[in-house]
Amino acid sequence: MIFIGGDVDPMIPGKKMCAIFGFCDIRGFSVITERLKKEVIVFVNEVALIVHSTVDKFVGATNKNIGEA
Repeated sequence: MIFIGGDVDPMIPGKKMCAIFGFCDIRGFSVITERLKKEVIVFVNEVALIVHSTVDKFVGATNKNIGEA
């Protein structure tokens, strides 16, 4: 059962599941985006296409894309 607002009822039993969490770091992302200027969107979309299609291939779900964090 999912609650709107993120509230969790600890009395509802959960389920065990196997999961893999992956992270992809683009080394030097800030430097790359500064140099690409107008073409930065093309670069970011290409990277997203590669990552998202790989995750989709293995029936996964991407959560979010962020720059350097």
